[in-house]
Parts: sequence; C-alpha cells; structure tokens
Amino acid sequence: MRCVCCGWIVGDEPCPCGAGRPSGEALPLPTRTRVVTRLGRGPSMSWLWVPGEVLMHQGLLHLVRANGGNYWVELDDMLPEAPEREKQLRRGTRVWALWVDGHWYRGQIDGAQGSLRHVSWDDGDSMWLECGAIVAEVVQAQTPQVDTLVLAPRWDGQVMPGRVEGQNGTQFRVVFPDGEETWASEEDLAVLPPNPFLE
Repeated sequence: MRCVCCGWIVGDEPCPCGAGRPSGEALPLPTRTRVVTRLGRGPSMSWLWVPGEVLMHQGLLHLVRANGGNYWVELDDMLPEAPEREKQLRRGTRVWALWVDGHWYRGQIDGAQGSLRHVSWDDGDSMWLECGAIVAEVVQAQTPQVDTLVLAPRWDGQVMPGRVEGQNGTQFRVVFPDGEETWASEEDLAVLPPNPFLE
C-alpha cells in the first residue's frame, strides 16, 4: 500500500516520510474513496495515472471507475485522498504533482484555496489541482551515479531529462528517452530526486 502522505509504497520498512508504517495486513479502501490510480494489471499496466473512485473491492482488488470505464486495481497502484496530506501541502512545499499527461513531475506549491493548491512545475507550467493529485517531495537528490535520473545538456545545447547509464572516472554517459546519448561531467548534470510513482 502507498503512504497517503508521500506516495511511496510501504513495504517491510516505513516510507521515507515516516507516516506510512508496515501494519501487517493491508486493509481494502472503503467504497466511494477518491483515488489517483494506474489502470490495468500485469503486462497491460499503464504508467499513466488518472483520477477515479472506488466502487467496490474483492479482497485487496478494487473496482475503480476512471476514464469512462471500470477497472480492477491493486492497492499499490492507487493513492487515496487523505486529510493529513492536505494539511502538509502548504505554500512553498516542494511536491510531485500530476500533470494532464498522466505523469508526476516536480514542482512547488505557490497558492492555496480550500482543498485546491496552485502548483508551479519546474518547467514553468502551472495549474490549480486538488490535493489528491499532489504529494510532498520527501526524498532529496543525490550525486549522479548509474541509474539516476538527471537533467543533462544535449548536443544542441538543450537541457533534457535522461538516465545515467555508465560512468568513466568523472564523466557520466547519459541516455535520453529518444535513444540519443551524451557524456557529461558532474558539474553539467542536475540530479533529479527519485519519483515515488516510477518505482
């Protein structure tokens, strides 16, 4: 099950924020709980997150209404709304927030109206969101190493996200989503903190 405050999956150890602790046996979510969820199971699993509502459950599987259909979803693939998360989402809080493309990106809260928060993402976009689509960023970025996500300069001078795939001394080989690669020094890289929704 995911921690309702930071979005990380709680396993045998507490989540990074400490609010989600292993409790032994997971319990199903009540019907009518509003969630943000990944749809599908197994190889058909989507990496896109969408809002939905729990209709019923069978054991720990939940039937969720989302995007004009009903889908069976596991606990680890849902983030329920929670009043405790809403309280921690204040102006200036660094967050992971759900963008309209179904992916979670880094940003900061710069406004609040009731249960709505105004998020400004690091790329300059901004929008009002319900608190159910926002979690506090609780894990900080580390130094670059193999398999970390970074922002790196491409051959054309654009700075784009990529993944460190190799290292040779103080140089790091970064592969971008389109398959292009570059070698860059640590000073040229901005390491992104781990995203709880890309585990």
